[in-house]
Amino acid sequence: MIKKSCLFLWVCLLPGYLVRAQEATLQDTIAVAARQFVDSLRPDQRRQALLTFDDPERLRWGNEPENLHARKGLKLEEMSDRQKRLTHRLLLTVLSEQGYLKLANVIRLDDWLKKNYYKPPVSDYYGSGWYRLAVFGTPGKDQRWGWRFEGHHFSLSVTVSPKGVSVTPFFLGSHPAVLPDGPLAGLENMPDATHLAWQLLQSLDAGQQKQAVLGAKVPGDVQAHTGKEDFITHPQGIPATALNAGQQSILKALIRSYTGNLRPSLADKYYQTITGKEWGQLRFAWIGGTAPGSPFYYRLLSPGNIIEYCSRMQDQQHIHTLWRMPAQDFGGAL
Repeated sequence: MIKKSCLFLWVCLLPGYLVRAQEATLQDTIAVAARQFVDSLRPDQRRQALLTFDDPERLRWGNEPENLHARKGLKLEEMSDRQKRLTHRLLLTVLSEQGYLKLANVIRLDDWLKKNYYKPPVSDYYGSGWYRLAVFGTPGKDQRWGWRFEGHHFSLSVTVSPKGVSVTPFFLGSHPAVLPDGPLAGLENMPDATHLAWQLLQSLDAGQQKQAVLGAKVPGDVQAHTGKEDFITHPQGIPATALNAGQQSILKALIRSYTGNLRPSLADKYYQTITGKEWGQLRFAWIGGTAPGSPFYYRLLSPGNIIEYCSRMQDQQHIHTLWRMPAQDFGGAL
């Protein structure tokens, strides 16, 4: 009987132990990659790239080009080829292949905007060279520190501590949503975040749509700029539990289109939280037209997570998405 009780206790505790072991390994992996980048810097580069953990810059985020949002960190165009490779290696400690390819497309599309869409002096602030990496504090698994990679249409804030890893705010955008010309004409960035949402909306019956659709006027941008907005504490939309099994499957696939941007150990943890203990309070809300071709906004809101998608300024070819965990943003719970 005692042996059976011990076995039952071990089976119950094992998943939590494995998660903590994975996070400890991840913390060390991130720290090693960050130290390699830091060790590669010249003195003048260190003054740009390295900031203290308490620097107010660590708690800022933005997705605009630098003529609209000045930011600190070392620019890609100021790095050697080796330093760029080390930057990508650091990004891959947190991003999955799916997330990394989305980032690559964001940067590729910014080069397209610089060449084909904007004119000087505005175009001077676009392009792959403007993305910056900043390291806050001293990389190591036994203290709190962090890093941020950010530029137009991308912002990822990573905080590491002995208690775990935080990866929000996490912003991904795309302009254009579908590349119109050139060798990669037809390239679509973030298709699942777009098409799965439409699939879910169109699967709703009239009564369900009445719960989900909050209005027709699409906001100009994502709304959770601070993570303290009023809508966060006053949830609206249709509850996940009010969906049938097929609709719930679509919703879960939509959630994976966001959590899956992270490496599996992180993606699985966040996915299981949203679809597990937060599932009963998760809501899906839609603003905009209900016919394909209309600009739209949607959000997924649960007690610990906010995921937003917006047709920026009602332009379907200009997508903004944002994932926040208000209690964990910038390592708040660590």
